[in-house]
Parts: sequence; C-alpha cells; structure tokens
Amino acid sequence: VPAAVGSLSAAFPELAEQQGHVQAVIADEEAAFSSMLSRGIKEFNSRAEAIKQTGGGGFDGASAFFLYDSMGFPLDLTELMAREAGLAVDVSGFQAAMEEQKARSAAAAAASKGDGALLTLGPEQTARLADEGVAFTDDSFKFDLGADARATVRAIYGAGGFVDAAEAGGGETLGVVLDRSSFFSQAGGQVPDVGSLVEAGGGATFRVSSVQSFGGYVLHVGSLESGSLSAGDSVACNVDGERRRRISKSHTLTHAINLALHQVLGEGVSQKGSLVDDSKARFDFSHGKAMSAAECERVEALVRTMVAEALPVHIQTVPLDKALAINNLRAVFGERYPDPVRVVSIGPEVPALLAAPESDEWEQYSIELCGGTHIPSTSDFGSFALVEECAVAKGVRRVVGVAGELAAEAEAAGAALQSRLAELTASAAGEAAAGEVEATRKGLTALKLEVDAATTSVHVKVALRDSIAAADREWLKRAKQLSAGEADRAAAAAVAEARAAADAGDKFVVVQVDDVDGKALQTLAQKVVKESGLAVFALSVVDGDKIACLASVPKGDADALPANSWLQTVLAEVNGRGGGRPAQAQGSGTDVAGLPKALEVARAMATEALGGR
Repeated sequence: VPAAVGSLSAAFPELAEQQGHVQAVIADEEAAFSSMLSRGIKEFNSRAEAIKQTGGGGFDGASAFFLYDSMGFPLDLTELMAREAGLAVDVSGFQAAMEEQKARSAAAAAASKGDGALLTLGPEQTARLADEGVAFTDDSFKFDLGADARATVRAIYGAGGFVDAAEAGGGETLGVVLDRSSFFSQAGGQVPDVGSLVEAGGGATFRVSSVQSFGGYVLHVGSLESGSLSAGDSVACNVDGERRRRISKSHTLTHAINLALHQVLGEGVSQKGSLVDDSKARFDFSHGKAMSAAECERVEALVRTMVAEALPVHIQTVPLDKALAINNLRAVFGERYPDPVRVVSIGPEVPALLAAPESDEWEQYSIELCGGTHIPSTSDFGSFALVEECAVAKGVRRVVGVAGELAAEAEAAGAALQSRLAELTASAAGEAAAGEVEATRKGLTALKLEVDAATTSVHVKVALRDSIAAADREWLKRAKQLSAGEADRAAAAAVAEARAAADAGDKFVVVQVDDVDGKALQTLAQKVVKESGLAVFALSVVDGDKIACLASVPKGDADALPANSWLQTVLAEVNGRGGGRPAQAQGSGTDVAGLPKALEVARAMATEALGGR
C-alpha cells in the first residue's frame, strides 16, 4: 500500500490522507477471506468424505452452488480440490442453480416495485412510441401538487402490447402514457406516487398504483375502474397528496440523517442507497462497524435539533459545475447527474451557496444534489426517532428513521417499556421470596421479548436491554440464594431420615425432595452417605415437569447394588435417561406421574439387593 500511495498520490492526493484507512480495510478483507476459505475447506472436506462413504461420483450442482453461495467458495477452487480428491463436479447443475438464484433475485427486485413490475417499456416499445411521434412525457409538474394537472392520453399499453382503447371490467393491468404528468415516478430511492387519472367528462377513472419511467416516457401503471379510455382522451392527474407529503417528509429526512451521520462518524461516511416511502426513511452508508448506542443517540439528537431550528428547505436548479463547486455538497458516488441539476439545501439559500461556494460555513448544513420531492421546513418533521441500525453488507450499515406521528409513537413505546421495567424492579431482589423472584424473572423475560419487537429509538432499546440484563442478574443471584437454602434444608432432612434408617438397621434410604436440581442432589447424596453410610436414591421434581434422580452407593455395597443399574431401573418408570458408575449415577425423567411407582421400584430393588425395609 505505501508503494502504491507513493506512486499515485500526486494524481489522487486523497490516497495519502486515507492511507491508514485503506490499509485497515485491506487487512480486514484479507482476514475475512482467510476465514471464509477455512470454513469453505472444512465444508468441502465434510461433503467430500460423505460422497466417498456413500459411493457417489462427485459434487452435484446444488452442493457446488451451496459452497459458492453460502460459503463464498469459488467454483474453480471446488473443481480443483474435487479433482485432487478424485471426484467430479456437476458444472451444468451449478449453472442451473445459479440461474435459479438469479431468477429469485429478479423476482424479489420486481416485488419491490409492486404493480410497476408487471409492465415495462423496453427498447422496442419506446422506439415504437418515438416512431409514432409520441413526445417524451413532460413531468416537470411533479414537484408542485397545486399545478394544473390536466393531460392527454398518448398511448395505452397492456400485457399484449399497445391498444387504442380499453374498457373497465376486465381486471387487466394497464400502463398509460401521458403528454404531461404531475405523478412522481420511482427514482433515487423514492417510491412512486399513487392516485388516479379521471377522464375530463367523468366517464372513466383509472386507478394508478405505480409510476415508472422508461427512456423519457412515464408509464402510469394500474387498472381501469370505470368507463373506457382511449388515446387522445383528456384526463386530470389526481395524485394522492397526503401520501406524497409523507414521502416528501421521509426524503428530506434522509438528507438530515446523512448530515448527522457525517457529523458523528466523520468523512468516511458515503451514501450507498436509500428507500424513501410514506412511513420511513431508510439510509445505507459506508461504515466499517456497528454504531454504538451513544452514536445513535447523538445522530437522533442532531436531527431533532434541526427540527427545533425549523430550517427552511431551499431547492434550485443550477449548472452542474457550479453545484459541484459548493463546499460540503453531498452527491452519490458513481451517480450520473443531469446538467443543470437540482440542489437541495437545508438552511442556506442556494444563491448564497453559489456566491461563496468555498465557505466553511456550509459544513454545518445539509446540501445535496437530488431529484426527489421535499418538505418546506424541518419543522414539518414534527419529531424524529432513529429506530434501527444494522449491517446489510460488508462495510455497509443501514439506519431507519421515522418522523411525525410515527416518531411520537416510537418515543411513547420506549417510555412505556421503561415504565414497565421500573415497575418490575421496584422491589429489592435481596429480600424477595421465592414466588416474587420467579414472577419477576418471568416478567423480565417477557419484557425483553417486547423490547426486541418494539419500534423505538435504538439507544433506548440498548439501554433497556442492558438494564433488563442487569436486573435479571440480581434476581438470578437471589434465586440461587433461595435455591441453596432450600437445598440445604432438603439435605438436612435427608440426612435426618438416613440416620433414622441406619438406627433401624436399614442399609439404604430412598428420599424425595422438591425443587432441588441435579447439582444440588449430588451434594445431598454426598452428605447422606458421609453421615449415615447408607446407599441413597434421591428424587426431586424440578419446575413441576421434570424429575431429577441420583443414586449413590457406598463402595462395599456397589457389587450388590450398582448405582448405574439402580438408576436405569428407576428411570424406566419416569421416561428418563441417564448413566454413571457403580458408585454414583445420575439422570432425569419427564413423566412426573410415574413418581410414586419410581419410589416403589427404588425401594424394592434395594431391599432385594441389600435387605432391610
């Protein structure tokens, strides 16, 4: 890396500034590849051994594709290692599996477009429109919901191709091309508008469920709900304005989040994708590790500050070169922007940016190139909550933010969960009785599941999980104290029972205790044998649905009554399993109803082997 930086830094000065970061990324990638390779080799060897044991001739296509798709193992490496092992690889089967995966991926991508995926205008269709003199759709009105929304139908497109007219009632998905449109087509991560096209005379209503752009033609996809529609008809474009406003709020929110992430995480952050719809703002960005709770809280606080400041959102179309000269301008790497281009500035007016493009003042503001729709002011957010932070790919993180009512609901959900936690932990664990301990721990477990499923601020979730874990540790400590006390009392009672049996001349004792686990039974049995010298069989019902069993026999009696044989005979009565040595054996069963019979069998077997009652 140093040699490459030295050779190229004159042309790319940023390399010298980022040399440490580049070296860290390369080292991380090398480590990840090495780990992947190790896992892949282990999986390959396991499968190769299984193939040889079953007499197979080699790796089928599905197995080779699994190594590639799930383990990151290259096909050529699979082929090389297979040859060395004397095995073949079904390459054609691998290719078939690859095509199936591509089809699934394409289907998933199509599903994300909704009805817009049902109809597409390819090169053949757009060429036909051009040949017939259909001009590109003028969608410059899409940014102004109050603009004159009248348009003329220029073409109607269905699954079978272009048609001159369409009638309602067939249920067919259709696409309508207009000469002009106020609908926003899907672009830049922003979902398309929905609404309706209403024929000027009121004779037809076309429900628009998706809008896509193909080579300059905007295709309004949906279904004809009433009447008939023909090329040349005049229609009114009725966009769902309330939904558009919510989407615009989410889009402006991604800009605010982008700025906050740069301010908290530094200049290494760059946008990798986004999804803007009417319920959330999802933003993907480059970052090598998970954000901490403190970082998430700081991002949330910065956006909320922007809300409180009620910063105006300014939008202006300017020459591309002048836009790119503005300090702190954010643009998506690799994106091709039109010239001129729209500049969206949260705070300063665009003419001020152009008048002093190199000013350091712009560092504190969000300034981006963007073709989406936006709200007039950050005060329109109402509120904000950062509700998700996760990984989506190597070196790429994702955050999700919500605004307005959804943010208020997220904040309320967090407060409610915090209140629940306070109620559960209001009592001191150190003085609680067994019933309270059990109820509290069950409540904490249920609350943790609720926290995991809740939509609330990331930092609130982390704090709640940490608090729940800390509280559970305290209550678990108390549970162990109570259990130890119960075990001590059970052991004392068992020893007393054993001494009485010994005084009566018995050589064994069978004891039943409650809620003493297997580990505590070991201690109990050791005390009984030490204090009385008798063989002991101890049974305990644990948590109401399991029977813990332990047999312990003194050395002198182990030949006559091996503990492991004694255990196995008794476990047969409670659907149990276990094992051990002639001196001591342990197991458990699940048939609590068989306990009386188990006690009877334990005593009978010991009486036959050792004598006594």
